[in-house]
Amino acid sequence: MTQHEAPAFALRRGTKADMPWLYDIFKRTMQEFIENTWGWDELMQSHSFADLLPANTFLIAVSDQIDIAALIVREKPDHLWLEMALVLPKYQSQGYGSALIKHAQALASKAQKPLRLSVLKLNPAQEFYHKMGFEIFGSDQWSLKLQWSPPS
Repeated sequence: MTQHEAPAFALRRGTKADMPWLYDIFKRTMQEFIENTWGWDELMQSHSFADLLPANTFLIAVSDQIDIAALIVREKPDHLWLEMALVLPKYQSQGYGSALIKHAQALASKAQKPLRLSVLKLNPAQEFYHKMGFEIFGSDQWSLKLQWSPPS
């Protein structure tokens, strides 16, 4: 696979059986940044994750029968919201994240709406999102609000 070639994977809808894996990938990829921003309360995080991010809202990327990444894109009246994009650390920097974001951008293009997200200021993923064409449209104390607009 060349550096510019997207890795092969299929997307499937998450199921209740995926919840332990989804929470695990969330913890493995986000705990450090959440902990350093607000502190990590395991009980609160696990309950919030289960309540606010049901498995069936996730698309799970599967490559060679291995779950490697997960994505949630929610449609809002005037934009699409990239709620979460998670790639297992072992598979990061291999093109999976870029392919997932391109999938989300294709959804936004089809809907003719901007794609927006929020990224913690401590999270180095903000550099990745800038490379993927996202621009800052707002911020708060902890996070940057980024937007990608489909070509006119």
